[in-house]
Amino acid sequence: MDKELLGLINLQPEQDYLDELTYFRSSGSVPFMGRYRLIDFTITNMANSGANVIGVFAGHKFRSLLDHLNRKEDFGLEGRQGKIFVLPPDWNDPSDISQGDLKHFHNHSDLFRRFKGDQVIVSGTQFISNTDYTEAVRYHKENDKDITFIGEEVENPPNSPVLRMATEDGRVTGFTHDQDNGHLYTGVYIIKKEVLMNIVRFCIDNYKPSFFHNGIREKLDEYDTGFYDIKAKTHYFYSVQSYFNNSMALLDKDRYREFFYGQKKVKTKVSTNPPTLYKKESHAKRSILANGATVEGTVENSVISRNVTIGKGATIRNSIIFANCIIEPGVHLENVILDKDVTITEGRQLMGSEEKPYVVAKRSRI
Repeated sequence: MDKELLGLINLQPEQDYLDELTYFRSSGSVPFMGRYRLIDFTITNMANSGANVIGVFAGHKFRSLLDHLNRKEDFGLEGRQGKIFVLPPDWNDPSDISQGDLKHFHNHSDLFRRFKGDQVIVSGTQFISNTDYTEAVRYHKENDKDITFIGEEVENPPNSPVLRMATEDGRVTGFTHDQDNGHLYTGVYIIKKEVLMNIVRFCIDNYKPSFFHNGIREKLDEYDTGFYDIKAKTHYFYSVQSYFNNSMALLDKDRYREFFYGQKKVKTKVSTNPPTLYKKESHAKRSILANGATVEGTVENSVISRNVTIGKGATIRNSIIFANCIIEPGVHLENVILDKDVTITEGRQLMGSEEKPYVVAKRSRI
């Protein structure tokens, strides 16, 4: 285990691209594929890359994170030294002049001071992959870079707000939204701790609100930068539509196995729920059904989370159902996303489209 690498997940600057799905939770807490949260992929990758201590700048919607991340062993961070710190806002310092996400860096600066290593890997949660960054860390250290950005080259650039990297002679010279540029930036970078602390001081002293945009992006010429392109399967989340499409794509059996169990196994909070119960006349096809679910109806091309009940004669097609939902008998759902604790009463029909899935907010009853 590389004791020199600190993991930092910064949720503060992430926008609520996922609309209703992030009304009550941060983007990192959004459930994915029945049993995971988006933050699971970031933590797994950091742990597999040698980070045994991970701090999470939690923003203002962090309650579900506290519950999900309360057992470090679930994520492979074992032993006395392994830790996950969920760091909520702490604005009680009357002399604090920091703004934006610099408040997190300022108020939780002990995280960096107490860590004995000299490298930090920083990431958000709106990009996921099952990737070991060990080679990227090795490249960063062997070439003595100040900052190494993690990217990927794609043949067909997506029409999306994902940042692109401009590079020259092995350096990163800028970030753009040029839709023709296929060199995508994943939002992950490795940075020397000393450089990170200098950026924090510069931003606070000059009333700059964004660590990345003001401290890194606007001052790229001052750093020795590099980039490392990963080859793994990747998914970006920048809209409800992208969330829906990424979920449907992973229903392909081979793609699912490669993504979740390929190089390394993606870790998540351990559940003690019983296996899925398929009752007489139930039918399931090309779907993911998490443990604790009870099925009496038909499920096709869908993702069913833990503790979902699907009544007799109900049909779930091309849909994503979060945990603890109750689908009563005779219901028909198609191209629908149900958030947690939703009840759809007997005989109801809800239909969205593949281009615009119908989203039902948490704890609704229809």
